Amino acid sequence: MESKTKNIPRLIIQIGHHLKMRMDENLSNNNLTMSQFKVLAYLWEYENKKINQKQIYEFLEIKPSSLTKLVKLLEAKGLIKKELDPDDARNRIVKLTKKGMEIKQICILNIKEAENYLLKDFSQEEINKLLVLLLKIKEKINY
Repeated sequence: MESKTKNIPRLIIQIGHHLKMRMDENLSNNNLTMSQFKVLAYLWEYENKKINQKQIYEFLEIKPSSLTKLVKLLEAKGLIKKELDPDDARNRIVKLTKKGMEIKQICILNIKEAENYLLKDFSQEEINKLLVLLLKIKEKINY
């Protein structure tokens, strides 16, 4: 019989997988995937700063080529645009379009619905404990 601690990584992976599937399903109503949402969420958080693709892929911990594909898709959907940096013509800035800003509230609502579904049977005390424990695990993996 496996020890309980050997099940923890598997449980975390399963939870993450099902959460991603649920969020992808909710976001698909707005023609978005979770990966595309993450790019938009980063831009929403730093909307008043000059953001380039390198900053985004480093934050999201993805390959530059993966981000390039996401940026092209989001550009095609009219949610973001790339512009030359007025201070450095070698640099391109990624910006939200008006449509990219308008979809923010809808996406946040979708994420909240998924979170509420997962946590509906937990007390606030249990949620707080879970958050502390998950953050503790996350600190371990952020080397």
